[in-house]
Amino acid sequence: MSSRSKLMHGVALGALALLSSAPVVHAQQSLPTIDIGGQRRAGPVRIAPRGPAVATPAVSEASTGDPGYAPGFNPIRAKLPIYRDPPGQTVTTVNTKFLSPTPLADVRRVLEYSPGVSIQQGNNPRDLFISIRGSGNRLGVGFPTGVRNIMLYEDGFPITTADGNGRTDLLDPHSYAAVDVYRGPSSALFGNYAYAGAINFRTFSGAEIDGVHTGSEFGSFGYVNNYVRVGKAVKDSVLGGFDLSFFASDANSTGYTRNSFSGKQAKLLGRWDVTPTDRVIVKYIANNLRSEFINRENINVFYLNPFQQNYGCSIAVPLNLNLCNNLFVPANGISGATVRQSVWQLGTHTNSLRQIGGVQFEHDFDNATTWRSQFTYDYLDTINGAWPPPIIGPGGQGGPVGLRGPTVSITGQSDITSHTDLFGFPATHFLQFFYSNAKTTNPLFNQIANTWYSGAIGAQVGKLDYYTSNIGLRAREEIALAPGLTGVVGFSANWNRVWGVNTAYNYPANLAPRFPTQVAVDNDYWNTAPEASLTYRYSPEWQVRARYATGYSTPTFVFLTTTRNGVGQNPLKAQTNMGVDLGIDWTPRPDLTVSVTGFNEWHRNEILTLSNGLISYSQNIPSTLHRGVELNADWRPFDGWRLIAAYTFNNQFVTNFWEDLGNVAGRAALYNRAGNRIPNVPPHTVTMRLGYDQPYGDLSGLGAYAEYIFKSDYTIDNANFTTLPSYSVFNLNAHYNRDIDNFYFKNIELYFEASNIFNRTYVAGAFVVANSLLAGTPIQTPLVWPTGGLVTAQGAGIIAGQPRAFTGGIKLRF
Repeated sequence: MSSRSKLMHGVALGALALLSSAPVVHAQQSLPTIDIGGQRRAGPVRIAPRGPAVATPAVSEASTGDPGYAPGFNPIRAKLPIYRDPPGQTVTTVNTKFLSPTPLADVRRVLEYSPGVSIQQGNNPRDLFISIRGSGNRLGVGFPTGVRNIMLYEDGFPITTADGNGRTDLLDPHSYAAVDVYRGPSSALFGNYAYAGAINFRTFSGAEIDGVHTGSEFGSFGYVNNYVRVGKAVKDSVLGGFDLSFFASDANSTGYTRNSFSGKQAKLLGRWDVTPTDRVIVKYIANNLRSEFINRENINVFYLNPFQQNYGCSIAVPLNLNLCNNLFVPANGISGATVRQSVWQLGTHTNSLRQIGGVQFEHDFDNATTWRSQFTYDYLDTINGAWPPPIIGPGGQGGPVGLRGPTVSITGQSDITSHTDLFGFPATHFLQFFYSNAKTTNPLFNQIANTWYSGAIGAQVGKLDYYTSNIGLRAREEIALAPGLTGVVGFSANWNRVWGVNTAYNYPANLAPRFPTQVAVDNDYWNTAPEASLTYRYSPEWQVRARYATGYSTPTFVFLTTTRNGVGQNPLKAQTNMGVDLGIDWTPRPDLTVSVTGFNEWHRNEILTLSNGLISYSQNIPSTLHRGVELNADWRPFDGWRLIAAYTFNNQFVTNFWEDLGNVAGRAALYNRAGNRIPNVPPHTVTMRLGYDQPYGDLSGLGAYAEYIFKSDYTIDNANFTTLPSYSVFNLNAHYNRDIDNFYFKNIELYFEASNIFNRTYVAGAFVVANSLLAGTPIQTPLVWPTGGLVTAQGAGIIAGQPRAFTGGIKLRF
């Protein structure tokens, strides 16, 4: 066992000793004293018998609720915040219990079981681009990286900064009991940036942990993850009730493309019932990530050498440069002649420190009215090798740049929820005021050649200095119109301001003093988002949902100050959309749940980010149409057998967009993209798992499953010239889970998984690439060039998926 593993298990035992040092009383029941390190009990180890039980649905539409009440009006939901289990909203809850025997290096395996969601690999192993209904995959290129158009929360606290940027490197799935995925336009409930939806990650409470859970995962490519969960819920007659949970993990990997990472994090969630009418909830997250960049490649390199290792791409003088995706940087670190480098030679990496602290106060004015106020502080300090660059480098040449500096964000909100009748109908009333602000200061530097893992920087080539703020209100009415019918109307209004200065420094070839080019913006946006829905439970087996919703997302500062020619004014408009959802939930038996949702969304000014190999820039698409079907199912046909499936069909295309590719001999090169498929959106995605777990007898707890993941082919350019191939990945897993009496630990779980067993080479992530004019294309008289003369830019944007890998794990519960 490594020293790191010993340390983590030592933390687990120490925390357990603290928890058991004094007798406590759980609310409504007594807890036994836990004896750690004492005299071993005499007698043989007894394994607790198991019997068949009805499992919790792995994936379900959260608005199905309790058949004894109108949707959204059961007593449990009345005590929760308004965003939990909202009727009418298209929201899927993924219960992570079924993923207990699954290796979880990142949240990909959790989110892929929600229909409507697809995941693409980002620049480092835990950097993922999350997409809901296609939106989000078109904004990942360059800086800022991360998740956009989707609001991210953890336990109801925002983990998306006020400028709309979310990151997945602080999301260790071992800390989550469930994940709520809100699909489709959701700004009425979540405000700005919930253009495609929102995701709320729910950590384990102290009552759910009730002791200590610790585990280790280890496998191919140097992957090791040691983690611990500690939690307890207690009730004191004087101090009130407490629920406290703590999580810590240490994950490391060498990576399958020389992209090692080390991620350490700690989380704390506490709830104090000060009085029967007052509660305080505190949240803290600390995350420290150090990761090397994954070397992106063009389509030709992907087919010939997907992992860029066999031909010496990671050495100073590769055997065949044409099979490596290398970059060009100034040889002297300032300006002038450039040299060809790989991300390994440059030492391109990310080192980010994230700390989030939040507090929420709840007060019940009476049994029907609750006031909640929440404040969140978010500090993100980054050392990042950003590629492609957000500016044109020295001498007009694009090249990778190093980014430094923090983003400091605050969010405050206060709301009232009241459960009182409206014209004789049971109703829930909600009104919230909110404010958020982020300050970002990022100096940018050239990267120096042949520095390998150090990632040394050269001359400063720019600076980003900007603010983003949001202020507004949200309102919602939920009305039980009949015993099985709930109507909802919602509304949000948001004023957003983005202001700051983007500075680019240019260095003459003779190394004379630099001279700056500055672009300042001060834009404000006013957006509103109405919403209305009906949820009708025809019977305990059938429920129908119909929803009209709208969303908006304002552009970030970098998008507003970067054009395809470098730093400059880019007058982008805010993205807006409106959509209609129609869903059916069918639960004929406790062992079968099926949900189907069809959607049709009209988008205006959708932002598309492109890479031309030198620069990343963004454009508004005047209008697009998104439509499709989402399905999830959980079926347990026989004792022990279980089939879980999620399927998404996306049919997305442009309805109005003339793409401007620049001027040729003074004439505009405009191409009509109407009718073209929207790039980077797979039409079909499937995630399916078939497994068996012995429910009783001597072999109780022994199980296995087969998992199938499919993604159809899709285009990555506006002209639809370049198509990435479809792929299927198969995973096999065997596991064993037993409860144990009269021993040091209460439960042990062992598992082993072979992923991508057929060693399929596939594309795990891609950026949208820009089309360019073919050299020598003749000048045409009209200003519009409808066809011909185009090629696809071969700027590198593709990341190959992980080859065959083996991962095992052990979990102990004390």
